[in-house]
Amino acid sequence: MEPIRRLLLILPVLLVVVLSGCQNAFGYINSRWISEIDLTYNSIESQAETAPFESRIFKDGEFIKTMASAMNTSKRIAGELDYDADFRMKLVYGDGYTEDFILGLGQEEGNSGLLLSAERSGTGYTVSAKNADKLRKLIFSGGSAAAKSEADEASVVTQGPVTVSRNDLYTVTGNKEFLNLQLLKGSYSEDWSTPSPLAGRSWTGQFRLVITDELGAALGTFALSRHFTEELSFGDLFQIQFADYNGDGNPDFTIGQYASSSGSLFKLFTLRPDHTIQELQIKGAASGLFISSPDRYSVKLDVIEGGFRAGHYDNSVGRQVETSYRWDGAVFQEVAGESTDTRGM
Repeated sequence: MEPIRRLLLILPVLLVVVLSGCQNAFGYINSRWISEIDLTYNSIESQAETAPFESRIFKDGEFIKTMASAMNTSKRIAGELDYDADFRMKLVYGDGYTEDFILGLGQEEGNSGLLLSAERSGTGYTVSAKNADKLRKLIFSGGSAAAKSEADEASVVTQGPVTVSRNDLYTVTGNKEFLNLQLLKGSYSEDWSTPSPLAGRSWTGQFRLVITDELGAALGTFALSRHFTEELSFGDLFQIQFADYNGDGNPDFTIGQYASSSGSLFKLFTLRPDHTIQELQIKGAASGLFISSPDRYSVKLDVIEGGFRAGHYDNSVGRQVETSYRWDGAVFQEVAGESTDTRGM
């Protein structure tokens, strides 16, 4: 029995020795116990334009396993530290327990990474270049397949119409009412992958204009989508611009759709005292009047006697051209001889 008792006493000691040889100062990180890893980007001026995200939660096993392996094989750095770190990192375990760390990777492949405990930020550990490259690929290249799949399958449900433009009419008509542009049926999406005029947010589908009182009760509606040949799409929240272009005392306004990098196609509408809306026709512009303006979805035109003036960049001649239009009682007509070449002005 004595040899057995000695063996039982020795085994715990051996187990401690074996485990201590596998651990760093963080202790052994078991990926199976981690439910998620939260990363928050720690703004570094030199990387401000290439930050992958502000904050993100990783729940897929591939990322968690890779991070745990990188932490478990990290090596202590001797001496004082002078560093910039990309992320603050939180490990969240299945029982709700959390641990905070600081992670420095950079985006240059082949370099080792830096890891610190938030509680002991004076002591640093190197992450091997191999493990750091794996983490860079998962973080800076869009994440793992599981993370992409989660985003692809995301579904957002809304209750009722979505208001893309809300406009207080008190300064326009003197009435405590609102003119709202609403998405009734369609979709909302985001694309931040490549910089372009169409990148970012997008509301697409069937739209209406609705006039409401202060409590939101509808006083009049207008099926806006029926007045455009293509499906409507708006990439930002915006304000509608008002002016009286036909001289009848009622507020008129434009609604536009992106046409090219040079401008948008705008249609002209009027708001009547009985809460009805009507399109004001522009001869020769059935699909909309092409106007170059930084205001993509509603632009305020230059008011002239009996009409308005609008400008566009003419690629065929390489210059800005402004054209005048006057109301003849039924439609706006281009005023012959009043087109202006603004080159050099």
